[in-house]
Amino acid sequence: MADSRDITIWGIHPVCEILRSAPQQIKTLAIQTGSRHKLREVLELAEKSGIEINSVAKIDIPGEAGANHQGVLAVIKENRLVDLEELLGENPTLVVALDSISDPHNLGAIIRSAAAAGATGVLIPKDRAAQITGTVVKVAAGALAHLKICRVTNLVDSLARLKAAGFWIFGAAGESDKTIYEADFSGPICLVIGSEGKGIRPLIRKQCDFLVKIPMQKKINSLNASVAAGIILFEIVRQKETTKK
Repeated sequence: MADSRDITIWGIHPVCEILRSAPQQIKTLAIQTGSRHKLREVLELAEKSGIEINSVAKIDIPGEAGANHQGVLAVIKENRLVDLEELLGENPTLVVALDSISDPHNLGAIIRSAAAAGATGVLIPKDRAAQITGTVVKVAAGALAHLKICRVTNLVDSLARLKAAGFWIFGAAGESDKTIYEADFSGPICLVIGSEGKGIRPLIRKQCDFLVKIPMQKKINSLNASVAAGIILFEIVRQKETTKK
């Protein structure tokens, strides 16, 4: 039986990602009767990991009426969260801090981009922000297995701690005078991404060493938070890779 800390994910691609990257997290794997013909990869990965498959007549996902489950569902253990000191113990050079990101789809997409960019961890405020749910895990598509999630009570204090540890804090702000191509992303970096509607809150801005923007054309003055995060993260990666050469 699932408990309150378990997370339900569904769909062929997300379930396959979990089977590849973190099969030990899976508590229950179920497929809908009559769906085996399109779930060959799921079946092969489950057999390889020694995971028992339960056949069910119908898949129902609580709170997700009409979800396109594609005939497969997995219940997984909640990802273990770390505190900031444990994250710093990994000697990170790139972390992402999220200020009031409330859309789980954006959270999942940012986590995936952060993992792809080589970030060590993502800081998520405990309150007034999306948390790790089945939707987030589904959108992140396996990326949670490759970085640390740090849930913080006070983001202002956490950014101050990062600064004390030698990090430069960069905040994404469309009104900044400095573009991401003019910024110097050398050294340990914490990238702060603000909420979908209001951006970075004033108290968080005060902790930022620099505010940077993505230059845009044709009077478009903002991007979805996850899109903006991906663009900035890979400019950070580009600069760091260039420095190595």
